[in-house]
Amino acid sequence: MELQIKQLSFDDEERIMQIISSAFAAEPWNDDWHDQENFHHYLLDLMGNDNSVALGLIAEGLLVGIALGHLIHWFNGIEYCLDDFCIDPAYQGQGIGSQWVQLVKEYGRQNDFHRLSLRTHRQAPAYHFYLKNGFREMENDVYFVLNCD
Repeated sequence: MELQIKQLSFDDEERIMQIISSAFAAEPWNDDWHDQENFHHYLLDLMGNDNSVALGLIAEGLLVGIALGHLIHWFNGIEYCLDDFCIDPAYQGQGIGSQWVQLVKEYGRQNDFHRLSLRTHRQAPAYHFYLKNGFREMENDVYFVLNCD
């Protein structure tokens, strides 16, 4: 199956919502994206900034994967921080996700990115997927949250 990468825009919003809604509806995320207005604002957060990078994976003429994130310009190079990275569940389990990682990595090389970064749940199947595809866990980094309510 031939896979292609393309820049995404808000014209792709409906299909992006379908992919994210189905990919993250199950455990451990249990995301419920039924509110289209809220999802639109979420996409504005991810795609509506000067440093946003929104990439899509095209297979058989259909958008089947997304990589949504932002760039940070560090002293040692550009980091592409992936906020959402997924494959439509109908296309999972076929090696397409691993190919998608490689396509995004190649895109990064071509655009002088120093590295790709992301976060996931340690208990999620994605954790092992990312390890298998060359990502490494940053052992000294800690992810903090502070509730505001």
